[in-house]
Amino acid sequence: MTKFTDKIGGELFVKQFAGSPASLAYMEANFGDADPAIIDALLELVDEGEYSLRDWIEALREIGHWLDAREMEMAMMDQLGYISCASVSAGAGANLSHLPSLVDDMLQMYGCERAVKKR
Repeated sequence: MTKFTDKIGGELFVKQFAGSPASLAYMEANFGDADPAIIDALLELVDEGEYSLRDWIEALREIGHWLDAREMEMAMMDQLGYISCASVSAGAGANLSHLPSLVDDMLQMYGCERAVKKR
């Protein structure tokens, strides 16, 4: 997790993930040794939007659950794009919505064409 905490700072990291061991475990498993470009893309999306880093991680966890239930997979950059689309779909009321719920709703209604069956 050094790479990620170096980018955002230890204090912000602790603030975002205190009380959420599942999200912290997700971060360690998926971003511990991640390509720096993926980490940068995530942080840029967080900075540009209305949602916190924790919201984004929880939304990624929602996609992960959906993919696992269907024995599917999707590249992390595609997952970030899907969440970005969901956040834009919320429009001006984005600050009143829960990002993981928006993602879950989109997955239930539309699925995801970039998800593929695991080999």
